[in-house]
Amino acid sequence: MSSYSYLQMYQINPKDIKRYPLEWNKIFGNSNKLIIEIGFGGGEFLVNLAKENNNYNYIGIETSLTSCHKFKKKLFQNNLNNIQIILEDAKFAIREFFSDNSINKVIVNFPCPWPKSKHAKKRLFDEKFIDTLSSVLEEVDGKVILTTDVFWYASDVKEKFLNNGCFEVKNISEVNQLPFKTRYEKKWEYEGRKKYLLIAQKRCKKTIKRLLKGDFDLPHQKIKKVDFDKLQSLVGFKKSCKNKTIVIKDIYTKLDGSEYLVKVFSEDEGYIQSYFVNVSKMKEGWLIKLDDIAKAYRTPAVKEAVNIIAKEIEN
Repeated sequence: MSSYSYLQMYQINPKDIKRYPLEWNKIFGNSNKLIIEIGFGGGEFLVNLAKENNNYNYIGIETSLTSCHKFKKKLFQNNLNNIQIILEDAKFAIREFFSDNSINKVIVNFPCPWPKSKHAKKRLFDEKFIDTLSSVLEEVDGKVILTTDVFWYASDVKEKFLNNGCFEVKNISEVNQLPFKTRYEKKWEYEGRKKYLLIAQKRCKKTIKRLLKGDFDLPHQKIKKVDFDKLQSLVGFKKSCKNKTIVIKDIYTKLDGSEYLVKVFSEDEGYIQSYFVNVSKMKEGWLIKLDDIAKAYRTPAVKEAVNIIAKEIEN
């Protein structure tokens, strides 16, 4: 197998999939239970877990492209076929790509605690994310397993789970060693730090709102004529309403004037995307659609951006 092949076989690109939540039984080709590790880093824990317990399907979620690349090499070297990788923000991925009651365990090993109060919003476990976990974890037996070297962080997470009301939370316990050592665990041991374990078990669920659901066609609009002065004046346009923000950053023009690319930043409830909206000439009129150069999820803000641009530039 070529290097290119194995780099492709272990990673899911959800932007190429047109129906959400994802059908994981079809992706893996079986109905085994799902275990997720958020922020797998070097991948040591997940590789060893998958080797020892091959009757589960595993998904690693990470935001580091370098970590994903290195992890895929480990999967290939260990000939593992029960792991898939998602390069994405975990809060978004778990809410949008997994159906209710579908995940057996969510494992988080040594996350950054973001100790400064001004960075608190960057912490993984917040009220909305715990609501999401209450929805997607298996009914009754679904668990969240957190290991950290920071006691106050474990205490803070425990309080948030208790306040949620959908979880039974065991007392924080000090652990000598995890089943499989991660790179960070080895580092913390060398520095003499203690390690703490927190387990939260689902008891009921909350209803959550997803941005992506069902089948998604490419959003588009057709107009008869373009007001080119209005098109150029769109740079700097900004609109915010109902947890959505749309900002138009720039416009690029094809030399013959038959096509324009409008660069857009949008935000849906804290999830930010950058993409292009294509304005192209047809035999009759103009087509405004989401461009495939920089793929984006068809969130409400993305759809609204296409509609706004069509409305603003129509002559």
